[in-house]
Amino acid sequence: MATSSTAQQPPVTSSLPCLVFDHGYEHRTSTIYNVSDGTHRPGDDIFELLRGNKLSWVTSHNWVLVWDKATLVTYLWNPHSNNKIDLPPLAEPPTAEAGCVLSSKPIDPGGCTVLLAASTSNLMWYCRVGDPAASSWVRHEYDVGSVRVPPGYPDHPTKQVMYRPASWRGRFYYQRPSDEIGVLELSPAAAEGGKPAFSVLPMKGPRLVPVGGYVAAASPYLLDLGGELYQVYVFFRNVDFDAVADVGVYRLDFGRKKAVRVDTIGDRAILLGASSEFAGWCPATAFGLVPNSVYWMSPEDGCLHVYDLEQKTEEVREPCRGAGRKPSSSTSFWMVPAHT
Repeated sequence: MATSSTAQQPPVTSSLPCLVFDHGYEHRTSTIYNVSDGTHRPGDDIFELLRGNKLSWVTSHNWVLVWDKATLVTYLWNPHSNNKIDLPPLAEPPTAEAGCVLSSKPIDPGGCTVLLAASTSNLMWYCRVGDPAASSWVRHEYDVGSVRVPPGYPDHPTKQVMYRPASWRGRFYYQRPSDEIGVLELSPAAAEGGKPAFSVLPMKGPRLVPVGGYVAAASPYLLDLGGELYQVYVFFRNVDFDAVADVGVYRLDFGRKKAVRVDTIGDRAILLGASSEFAGWCPATAFGLVPNSVYWMSPEDGCLHVYDLEQKTEEVREPCRGAGRKPSSSTSFWMVPAHT
């Protein structure tokens, strides 16, 4: 059964929301970039806490899943309150590139399911927080269909994976290659050995080519934003993903079965990972961010792109400039503040 504890307050909390640049095991150091004021500081403490001999996965609910390679100890850590919730030990986790999603806040009375979904295979791991009957993680190989590789590649089907899953109203949702949204339901019975329930909902996707424009590729994200499920697309002018053409935010209208583009998300900022599975948000003005905006860290140019959704303008920032290491040569991940 999960337990909670509190330790010494970590210094990172004063910098939330922030980008953490992991410079690799060889350097054993990180850089913390404060997004609100553009300052940065060494993050050696965060490297030891979340990297070092550990693997960690950030979630949009503010909690971070941490796994110790040596002891297999696994827990959820809250960088805002410094609370820790112990989980069953995880014997063989996925890589750090996997997506980690919580069905709800782990302190909710109704319980919470932690989902780890591999990004390159049809494997997932899950467990229940605070459920005495769920004493271990469940590793499950699922089958939600196949997709065809592009022309010119070997003509054989490839297994569909849960791409960048998000939670909404206790269920998990993921992108599919056509006008559909995949749904995964993990009931308490599933955590006790029952099978996960997969289904598909029709959902007409957004127009991938802006009017009068040209787009060669698009990178989609799903997230629960203020109690509604949204898709966020970063559109690119070429397949190298280094020239952004547009950024679109779409509310999934389940009644009309279509994604509806919106021009405003109010006093909020959406935060997107670079090549990671992460998509989250936080209040904007209260944390010194641009209201009605999308923050996206590019793995190509090492810059943070800030998009004003109403004005359709872009600001490009160079995080950690002068910090001694280039962000483009490091992996990065978001740490977000707690919010309701």
